[in-house]
Amino acid sequence: MNKAELASMLRRFIGDEANRDDWEWDDFVSVRAEPDLEPYRLRLMKDVHPHLGKKDMAEQVEAILRNTIKELEDTA
Repeated sequence: MNKAELASMLRRFIGDEANRDDWEWDDFVSVRAEPDLEPYRLRLMKDVHPHLGKKDMAEQVEAILRNTIKELEDTA
């Protein structure tokens, strides 16, 4: 997986792209990523993963994911 592919996966997760795999997020957070993507994985695990499914955190989670997508695309 590269930065563009990770950005695409995050877009699928928030519903901006179709064909989301139900296990895609779990696979991403469960397995160490490539060295250049590992900091993103760790940050998303800390900032997003504990809040998934909590309606009161939905906007914050989406904002974090969108900011991460932008960062990935800007540095790809």
